[in-house]
Amino acid sequence: KAAAPQTTATPKQDLQKADRQAAPAAGSTAESLAAIASWRGAVVAHLNRFKRFPPGAAAGTAMVAFSVDMRGRVLTARLLSSSGSSAADTAALAMVCRSNPVPVPPANLSAGGNISLNVPVRYLR
Repeated sequence: KAAAPQTTATPKQDLQKADRQAAPAAGSTAESLAAIASWRGAVVAHLNRFKRFPPGAAAGTAMVAFSVDMRGRVLTARLLSSSGSSAADTAALAMVCRSNPVPVPPANLSAGGNISLNVPVRYLR
């Protein structure tokens, strides 16, 4: 039987312990990102319950930006990009207003500040 080859690795007893973990531990960043993604999905689903296709509007996608506080109250809403139809753009902004309040964001999302979201609103025929 051949002997195992020698290596230059530092013996285990001589290794120093790192002052922090290299990867997120359970209950940290990975779970926070999952909670944020889940909340954003809940907000989009909530918004869709208030979406109305306006009469005379053409199909298109409007991009709306809005901010919410830590209790889910919509504070501001504005149009970032037009769908190409002023009726659809107006309906997209009205949808955000009608949906107030949105689901409450996760506590770890912000240190008590407001949260900004950009959401596409698609109108299809």
